[in-house]
Amino acid sequence: MFKNVLLDLGSGVDGHLMSHAAEFCESAGANLTILNVFEEPSSSVSTYFSAHKKDLQKIVEESYEKSVAKEMAEVDLDLSGFRKEVRWGKEFIETIKLAEEGGHDLVISSSQDVSGVLDSTAMHLLRKCPCPVWIHRGDLWRGAVRILAAINTSDPSEENRKLNRKIVDHAVRLTEILRGHLHVVTCWAGYMESVLTSPRFNEKEKDQYLKFEQHQTEKAFKALLADSDLHDQVKGKVIHGNPSKIIPEYASEQKMDIVVMGSVARTGVPGVLVGNTAEKIVSNLKSSILAIKPDGFVSPVK
Repeated sequence: MFKNVLLDLGSGVDGHLMSHAAEFCESAGANLTILNVFEEPSSSVSTYFSAHKKDLQKIVEESYEKSVAKEMAEVDLDLSGFRKEVRWGKEFIETIKLAEEGGHDLVISSSQDVSGVLDSTAMHLLRKCPCPVWIHRGDLWRGAVRILAAINTSDPSEENRKLNRKIVDHAVRLTEILRGHLHVVTCWAGYMESVLTSPRFNEKEKDQYLKFEQHQTEKAFKALLADSDLHDQVKGKVIHGNPSKIIPEYASEQKMDIVVMGSVARTGVPGVLVGNTAEKIVSNLKSSILAIKPDGFVSPVK
């Protein structure tokens, strides 16, 4: 886990991110590959430069290398120990292809704003990249790292239990590498709670049912923590409410640096999305995100 890392910089230069990624890989004992992807010029543009005996791709790459050298001098980082890859095409497609070709177990995306929605490349990677994707905002971490593992205990399926365990395992490993503090949170709610206001249910029946749902969630939550041997190592919390609202609120209130969460989707289906609830959580988060795919996920990118 976290032994073969791919840093996707797109066509940009981000010395701060490169420095953070290098530091992370050093702490994890991981290999780092730095990927740049440039958009292919149109055929008319290529024809124009060819007619003037100019190698446009070479010009772009040489210009980029000069920018990298300047940036590396500013952050005092030597890239000679890392593998560098340059590709031409659609950024998310080339990133996913390289991730699969190189057997990478983590993709770190290029920088995102600390507010607002994620860009299209980040969303494509979240939806389609087979390995974990780290979407970062601002810094990969800041000072004492606070990590939140957001799990879903409302789904009793074996697939979901395995995904929960993957989320926790990745969050624990991240906490070890960054020497951070780990929180684990799950949410619960009654089935169609608004229906409970019907005259068919009295207050006692409503309270009994909600207590049942809460107990079931707490039981599953404690079992997961016990299975992961985490009882004394994390701050665990079971919260009543909609996860698409609760998780971003908790992350903000507790000043979380990274939220580790899973996608919600059937396995083995090419092109599955992250899942409606997960996408709502992502759209409301301001912290960095480490997204974990379920076992058996099949990327539509070939």
